[in-house]
Amino acid sequence: MDAVFVSYASVILPIKFEEEVFYGVTEGMGDILTGSWVDVEFGGRSLQGVVRRTVLWNSLPSKSRSLEIKPVLKVLDRTPVAVSEIRFWDVVARYYLCTTGEVFKAAYPILSVRQQEVSSHRKPEDVMNAVKELKEEIELSEAQTEAFRKIEEKISTKTILLEGVTGSGKTEIYIKLIDKYLKDGKDVLYLVPEIAMGNYLHSRLKKHYGDRLLCFHSSVTQAAKKLIRDTLVFKGTGECPRKPLVVLGTRSSIFLPLENLGLVVIDEEHDQSYKQEDPAPRYNGRDAALLLAQMHGANVLLGSATPSFESLYNCFTRKFHKVVLKEKYFSSPAPEVTVIDTIWTRKSHQMKGSFSQQLINLIEKTIAEKKQVLVFRNIRSYSPVVQCANCGETVKCPHCNVPMSYHRYDNTLRCHWCEYKAPFSPACPSCGEKALELRGAGTEKIEEELKELFPLARIARYDADIAKSKKEAEKVLSDFAQGNTDILVGTQMTSKGFDFESLALVAVIQADTILSQQDFRADEKAMQLFVQLLGRSGRRNGRGHLVIQTNQKNHPVIQEIKSMAERLQDSSHAEESASGNMMAERNMYCFPPFVRLVNVILRNKNYHKLETAANSLSHVLKNSRAFSAMEVSGPFPPRMEKLRDEYQLCFSIKFAKDARLQANKDALKKVISLMKLPVQTIIDVDPV
Repeated sequence: MDAVFVSYASVILPIKFEEEVFYGVTEGMGDILTGSWVDVEFGGRSLQGVVRRTVLWNSLPSKSRSLEIKPVLKVLDRTPVAVSEIRFWDVVARYYLCTTGEVFKAAYPILSVRQQEVSSHRKPEDVMNAVKELKEEIELSEAQTEAFRKIEEKISTKTILLEGVTGSGKTEIYIKLIDKYLKDGKDVLYLVPEIAMGNYLHSRLKKHYGDRLLCFHSSVTQAAKKLIRDTLVFKGTGECPRKPLVVLGTRSSIFLPLENLGLVVIDEEHDQSYKQEDPAPRYNGRDAALLLAQMHGANVLLGSATPSFESLYNCFTRKFHKVVLKEKYFSSPAPEVTVIDTIWTRKSHQMKGSFSQQLINLIEKTIAEKKQVLVFRNIRSYSPVVQCANCGETVKCPHCNVPMSYHRYDNTLRCHWCEYKAPFSPACPSCGEKALELRGAGTEKIEEELKELFPLARIARYDADIAKSKKEAEKVLSDFAQGNTDILVGTQMTSKGFDFESLALVAVIQADTILSQQDFRADEKAMQLFVQLLGRSGRRNGRGHLVIQTNQKNHPVIQEIKSMAERLQDSSHAEESASGNMMAERNMYCFPPFVRLVNVILRNKNYHKLETAANSLSHVLKNSRAFSAMEVSGPFPPRMEKLRDEYQLCFSIKFAKDARLQANKDALKKVISLMKLPVQTIIDVDPV
């Protein structure tokens, strides 16, 4: 055996496979070390993998010795993966109960041989040669200076949560802190929840950092991604030394080779977009970044106007240290909140389509004053529901158990979950009558209504349909920022991170869809969204105004937003009041952040098969002594009972946050894997 192979390499493959896989290394193949890239065969196909370790025959696990060991096909000429990267993959895999191979695939999503051919006209040396010294020093206000002092004082010993009201100038504090770490020779990771926000910040930060700034997210080209990776692992030369860099990116940036990491900044840390839903690893970029920083001994600064309950809990338990920034950068008067009861306005015939006469008057007044308006609707499309007036049936996606949305711009019905689309026809698929009618209003229809109400106004729309074109999306945002647009209709994409100087009025249309989510976090999410929207207006001395049109004027979140704006110039204390009440409820009913939640989702195209498997798993989970759970609930259908032709059933398991937590999670995973259920089984740790 030794005559054939001189050693054996344990190879991490980009697949869901628990066992360690060994391949034989033949003589003359060259050095194969931890982190080397290799081509191997697995399951009849060629895969690229990364070497975890190499051993001799005597050190092979006994199980591997009894198997036929295949040879390494080729050693690839690529920069090796650092040992610390592999260690991080293992940490993420264990925490989120998946395989290291699945994390590896998330870190390097394009693993075909073609990636070897990806090249850039620029090299790391070119980036380093282009890097200039920092520009001017950032000038902070008195309030910002005090917050910065408190951050500097504690950040070397604790993770810092900067809770700053919207418009308080958190970004300037981030830049000031980043400058400090760059001068100390350390790289910085600056995380944002969404690409749109990253693009907006990129133009702002580029002016300060120049070629020190590297932007990394899913829309960046493969050549640019390769250049970023190569630049981060570049060791430098005497003529071209390695200079410290800033990486601005979304959640996937945590998998970059950040060997010189000194600081992690996590902006809008509360945002749900940090959570990866599918496929595994189903990680939260914020929480995984904390693990990454811990491994590298780096410091962490979290920032938000509306901190997550998890971060507030960590402050309460003294794991984090909170710094509060109460004053807006531009001294603005207290924001105003107006709640419009759409039940009363409809009864009194004061509604014109989606708009009350009161809101129409406010928009008219704002435009007349040469100020701007943001109209918020959290559903894209022309109409979110299409219903038959004859039989009452709603047109649903044939692959998912959800209504199809009508998009007028291309006359199609679309599913926003699986992206199935079909041409629109007035004929009902159930009864055949030409009686389909459009129900509700999405961003497209809101835009159309506004153009009818304000024919002379300059109106634009910003949602996922617009964002498909990077050029169009940038133009819409640029025009609004420069005052070339009077009214912008937008979805959640417009609610955070943007600083529009002349924006004076934000109007929320059909707020009930925000308040009616079936989720224990519903009130927290709604509160965060309304506070974010309130902070978008009145950022330059003027008074911000948030108008909420709703059928639920007495909803606790609505009342809290109103009283918050009435009580205080800054929202910090009001925020704490609302958070305190909601936190008490979470504690009473044993929900996160007081417990750790793990969801188990079963999927299959055959509902009977799914139900049988779920009943078997239910019996095991509720009777197993392998792990200790506070509560096991299920099986129950999720909000999406059917997704992409597969039915779904869920379980929810609550664990105590104690020293046994990881062992309990490991045991849960083992119990499920030993059952070998004949359906797809998904484990989601810390679902949002």
